Amino acid sequence: MAKNKGKRKVLTQKHVCSRMNFLYQASQLMAHSQQNTLAAYYGKLCRNVGTKALMHIAPDLKRTLCKRCSLPLLPGVNTTLQLQTEPKKQPEEPPTTTDAKPKRKRRCRRLPKHKQNKSGKTSQSVQDEHAKLQLECCLCHAQRHFQVNTERECWSERAEAIAQVVSLQEQDNADEQEQL
Repeated sequence: MAKNKGKRKVLTQKHVCSRMNFLYQASQLMAHSQQNTLAAYYGKLCRNVGTKALMHIAPDLKRTLCKRCSLPLLPGVNTTLQLQTEPKKQPEEPPTTTDAKPKRKRRCRRLPKHKQNKSGKTSQSVQDEHAKLQLECCLCHAQRHFQVNTERECWSERAEAIAQVVSLQEQDNADEQEQL
């Protein structure tokens, strides 16, 4: 009896995965055809199906959806993309009481000598590590910030994560030859 329950759970998970996949692809298709409200609706449905079934969406797919309205973020189509190279400086607050000691200004930390050019300026690669990628949704104007870091990558983007590559064209050709 316990074995049947495990098989049933696996079958329902496959069904939920295929439904989430279909809804995600439908939202991408609607976003490419400039129907943003419908695309956001399908993206929200995809998230709700996964939440109800207690299944996690892959992080690389989650990054492509707006956190607020679930619209697929496609730079140049329905999203503005900006690169911020300098970190934002926080404004200093004046002391609230007159008796309090004034805050000392913090010194800027110097980079090690091997990361500086001969002219004393920081190299381009060091600046790129501190850059941020900003995406702004056109539907709800929510902003997402991603740190540009060349050293870190998601597991799904690594070569070790790929278990098998399936080519549909080869399978179609093999099926046609069997029919002849």
